[in-house]
Amino acid sequence: MRTIRRQSLKLNKGKFVELEKIAKAFGKEKNAYLKVFNSDRRFAQIKSQRQLRDKLVKDKYKSENLLQARMWKLALKDSSETVEKIFFALSQELRGKIGGKKSWNETQKHYSYWLIKDTRRFAKLVSQQAESRQDIELNRKQKRQVSNYIRRQTRKQRGNRPQVKLFRSFALDANCYRIFCEKGRQYISVMNLQGHKRIIIPLLGSTPIDGTIRVVLFRESNRVEIHYTSEVKKASALKGETRALDAGVSEVFTDNENQRYGKNFGTVLSKGSEELCDKGRKRNKLHQIAKKAKASGNYKKAKHIKKYNLGNKKQKKHNRKLRKEINRQINTAINQVVDTHQPKILITEKLDIRAKAQSKKISRKVSLWARSELKERLEFKASVKGFDRKQVNAAYSSQTCSECGFVHRKNRQADKFQCLWCGHAGFSDHVAAINLKGRLNDPEITLYTPLARVKQILLERFIARFGKPAQAFVLQATVSGRTPDTSRPNVMNLSGGANRQVEGLKSANTTLVNRRAKLPLQSHLK
Repeated sequence: MRTIRRQSLKLNKGKFVELEKIAKAFGKEKNAYLKVFNSDRRFAQIKSQRQLRDKLVKDKYKSENLLQARMWKLALKDSSETVEKIFFALSQELRGKIGGKKSWNETQKHYSYWLIKDTRRFAKLVSQQAESRQDIELNRKQKRQVSNYIRRQTRKQRGNRPQVKLFRSFALDANCYRIFCEKGRQYISVMNLQGHKRIIIPLLGSTPIDGTIRVVLFRESNRVEIHYTSEVKKASALKGETRALDAGVSEVFTDNENQRYGKNFGTVLSKGSEELCDKGRKRNKLHQIAKKAKASGNYKKAKHIKKYNLGNKKQKKHNRKLRKEINRQINTAINQVVDTHQPKILITEKLDIRAKAQSKKISRKVSLWARSELKERLEFKASVKGFDRKQVNAAYSSQTCSECGFVHRKNRQADKFQCLWCGHAGFSDHVAAINLKGRLNDPEITLYTPLARVKQILLERFIARFGKPAQAFVLQATVSGRTPDTSRPNVMNLSGGANRQVEGLKSANTTLVNRRAKLPLQSHLK
């Protein structure tokens, strides 16, 4: 399935106000149902939204927000599906983590998968009422261990409960709207709050619209978008070589063959982030001036500044234009990769992970990086183009040498990579892409392997490959952090600050030279 968006012409003020009333009423109605479904216990007790709907119909329920019967039923369905999607996303996240639990036996894992498979059963578990199965033989301690782990992970991952705040959209089924054409223009007439008179919206373009739709309002332009789903024919499987892609801020992607896609992406991100930062600083100053004017009793000046200098209509338009350009470049880059190489498998890092940026400037760029858009486009393209999309653990992928396997944060300096052990140099995103490809079938570094454990595995492999000289080098090149298990042999000491790192590297055995470039170790520190 894919979502198609149809834009309307600019609407007059009267029509747009009526649509805003519908959106506000629909949002308030949805919030009322979300209060019910956000309670895990009550959500588990209600087998389906249809059960609650039938009960309300039997009780002759009338919406307090003046919605027609069809519309409050859609708000009820929408709220139930929202909570169900959250539980489904949590279950998908938990499945990977449960699979990596080495301390659990297969029966415990089987029991865990069964608990989170059904959304109502999952909600019942979270509300301190875990169900049991007679055919699964586990003692009380093992069952409690499983249920406590799932509850703990759910609390960490779920975040705030869903709630409608913007009131800018509402859903309609096929009986709530009608499509017709007149003088070459396509129109959609939608049900209003009164029911006897419909609102007619002129649309751009002309395509078939059917099924349940969502009307999304854009207040800054007095337009709406009609969102609806359409079936997508799955393409035949591609047969090209597997490709790994590392997402960057200088370009959209760099693959494992050092080919870059979306080379103008860095310019767009830099320009966009700097403009937003500059505009934000200026607006903050104006806010302070207005605040001081209000405090001194000059209400006219404060009101004038807020009205003529702190409006957000142009700002929203600019932000929307920037977001569209970023999404366009992402889409173009994906098409270039697939059309050029026809990959059977496309490997990327896990795109919903957030990490601390090195500076505020980079942080601003990363905040513009539409990772959700990239994830959605990759999933859609995988079904349409015919490749298989895989995600791998990206921990330390840009700090690990793809030649010798040595991992250290000093290996990477911005976009440049040079290994402190063997001297291998290259583009950091290219090195990361090679490492991502190597982790596709790695039995130890799975998608959910913790960060500290990944580093421990990489260092143990490096020491096992090069022996005692490598062990001595690793022990000298300490990095900041916490040692996962210092009692184990051949494990790097992870304590120490930045100064100790540099001093340790300088005092390392200078006879360990670059076997390729013939350069002494200290030359890599310059």
